[in-house]
Amino acid sequence: MSTPAAEDVAAALVAARREGRSLTRFPGVVPASMAEAYQIQELAMSRWPDSLVGWKIGYIPADRRTVGDPDRLVGPIWRQQYHLSEEHLSPAVVGIFATGFAAVEAELVIRLSQDLSTHDGSAWTAQEVADLDQHLLVGIEVASSPIPDINSLGPTVIAADFGNNNGLVLGSILADWPGGAPVQLACYVDGQLIGEGSAENLPGGIHHGLATALNILASRGQIVRAGMVFATGAITGIHPIGPGQHCLVEVRGGPAAELRTAAARTLMRS
Repeated sequence: MSTPAAEDVAAALVAARREGRSLTRFPGVVPASMAEAYQIQELAMSRWPDSLVGWKIGYIPADRRTVGDPDRLVGPIWRQQYHLSEEHLSPAVVGIFATGFAAVEAELVIRLSQDLSTHDGSAWTAQEVADLDQHLLVGIEVASSPIPDINSLGPTVIAADFGNNNGLVLGSILADWPGGAPVQLACYVDGQLIGEGSAENLPGGIHHGLATALNILASRGQIVRAGMVFATGAITGIHPIGPGQHCLVEVRGGPAAELRTAAARTLMRS
């Protein structure tokens, strides 16, 4: 059951995001638990005027989570903030909160090809989700929030504010996965290489992360449909970015995704 305080926080977060403006601080008392954080997230999602296309998955280090809590958090990805690089003649333009928090993350993205509306009630395992009908794609997560210090405030604040997500850009399917060597990603900002890595950089791997996310969503009653995407975590790091910059993420010897940033407030007015 929601509380007036949670409703107020959700309303403030949604208003800031819809208006493309930043906040000086978290608009309320920092949630004391992930359960409280997801309550705020659910309330904010109910106010958001868009359809859900998937979820971002973020890793929570051991020293930043309560004993017994999952090592991942999730946040919604919305259709109007979801772009396919191959559909654009030029890089997709994505909004960031220029005076809030803004970064890009090179990611491997899993797109499921089947509904997961039913399960036997037990927790998903990494092996079970690895066996699901799915595709792997290269992507760029836009990690941006109206709250400038969102990451330092901790995982409950990150989860409450849509998982610190403000968009996802996808490249092509990696047709030869899952066989072969680990997929190597490189991330460039304005033509400068700023990070490299593979899925081996993610604790537990991408399927452990996806299994954890599916268990969180199941506990919240969120249904996963065929075609939904899951950004599995920052592989090359969390790279700060400002308005007007260009980001390219490529698979070594394979496809790429790219974007250009703009101030969210400017996009709201266009």
